[in-house]
Amino acid sequence: MKAVLALAAAAAVVTGLWWAQRGDTAPAGVAAARPASPGLPSSASPLGWTAPPASGTAAGAAGPEPAAVASVGTAPPAQALRTLTQCYAANTCRLSRGEGLDEHFEVVGQLLQQVDRLAAQGSPAEQAAWARELLAFPDGHVQAAALALAARLPPSPETAAAAVAALARSYDAVLLGKAYPVLQQWQQLGLSAGYDDMFIGLVHTGGWQAAQSVAENIGPFLNAGNIGRFEQVARQLQPGLRQQALLRSLRDYELQLKGG
Repeated sequence: MKAVLALAAAAAVVTGLWWAQRGDTAPAGVAAARPASPGLPSSASPLGWTAPPASGTAAGAAGPEPAAVASVGTAPPAQALRTLTQCYAANTCRLSRGEGLDEHFEVVGQLLQQVDRLAAQGSPAEQAAWARELLAFPDGHVQAAALALAARLPPSPETAAAAVAALARSYDAVLLGKAYPVLQQWQQLGLSAGYDDMFIGLVHTGGWQAAQSVAENIGPFLNAGNIGRFEQVARQLQPGLRQQALLRSLRDYELQLKGG
């Protein structure tokens, strides 16, 4: 068990994802967002990552047959993505001779290739469905590719909600940096439900880098309806870089309102 936990921690550092559980208390009325497990997310996830049904792959049983995994390069992209996500969840991909991180990165590389194929060959409906599902995949590179795919599609409340739910659990400041322009694009179209709770949860109880990123970049998402909530969070934060960055963002917003 110690070896498994150490391996998961190493994967988090290398990929830029922080999988440690958050222990802080969120402000009143806001549930503390917690990062997803490196393994298969819970069956309650709204993003499609559920345990295989009883009629499919049983928990703990083997995933797709080796021949199916080996043929992902020639299969239709949606089928290849399903094969890869299923074998990853079951830890049965065996795409390389390596184990642990080597296998993880091999699967990630294959998934990224299939996302590119899907963007070129898949229908808009397939692309939207897979963008929402892969936003919950436990790797920042795959999540970023899913976000980029979603940004190319006609915006929808379902896709925006999937992105918000995934980002709320992320400790990845790089992923957040890629997400801000997409979120602003959706915000301009009125698809900003859940933004405030997500950002407040991250800046208040998130990992240091993610929280700092939100504090520094929250400006475009501030408005008359949420400024009071962020001011309250700023007062609750411990003195330090995070509080300073958030206060600076709040001051810049006030100056813009005054035409400064």
